[in-house]
Amino acid sequence: MKLLILGGNGMAGHILVDYFRRQGIHSVFYTTRDVTDPNGLLLDVNDSFMVDRLVEAVHPDVIVNAVGVLNSFADEDKITAYHINGFLPHRLRRVADTIGARLIHISTDCVFSGDRGAYREDDVTDGTSAYAITKALGEVQDAGHLTIRTSIIGPEIRKGGIGLMHWFMSTTGEVGGYTRVFWNGVTTLELAKWVDHYLASPVSGLIHLAHPVPVSKHDLLILFQKTWDKQDVVVVPDDSIVQDRTLVSTREDVKTDLPDYSTMLKELALWMEQS
Repeated sequence: MKLLILGGNGMAGHILVDYFRRQGIHSVFYTTRDVTDPNGLLLDVNDSFMVDRLVEAVHPDVIVNAVGVLNSFADEDKITAYHINGFLPHRLRRVADTIGARLIHISTDCVFSGDRGAYREDDVTDGTSAYAITKALGEVQDAGHLTIRTSIIGPEIRKGGIGLMHWFMSTTGEVGGYTRVFWNGVTTLELAKWVDHYLASPVSGLIHLAHPVPVSKHDLLILFQKTWDKQDVVVVPDDSIVQDRTLVSTREDVKTDLPDYSTMLKELALWMEQS
């Protein structure tokens, strides 16, 4: 099978590329904005014409869209956020249809406000930030294609990463760990395993990839600390922020058996050592 991964140097994308290349089963192509990357296909996803031409030239069996304008960057440049987060996934779906490919699009729990948690696939998205609104707009639910709504943690290879794990591993001294902010996502390695699972699956539309047992951000940082034996940080409980964007999977045709968080992190740590 031929795979095309958009965003191959991002937090999710670089693990997806590494996972499938180590697996050695599929032909793996990926896009990048880094002109110094000798292995990636240079692409500005703002250029719709070039997106179409590149997909047609590669002619993949599956397109995995791991591109996104994140958080504050979306608020700072709403036009780009609407284009990349909101419109690009649907453009990819259209070109996928013309070449007989399947699109697997990665979405986020941030489409929800976090006021109550335990969000279902059919709940109305109520996030109000530019990131939330544009990511909700980009969720492709057409037959034959798949949107995986989840939340991810993992390493980054680009400078200026904004993910929780990257921040924590780059920090020393006291850090606040939110005891009333809850999370139930997956590592980027675990995400790659499930993308692999869904490559040729009949499951389509919108699904949730979420752990059945939520964890607080405080406890998640403690797990980071234990997994990587990070002794130069003290995690201080902080109850000043309340947020719960946890997801629940209710689709009967989706059976997700996830390992516990400690196991996921240990597997990720081993994977990183082998990179």
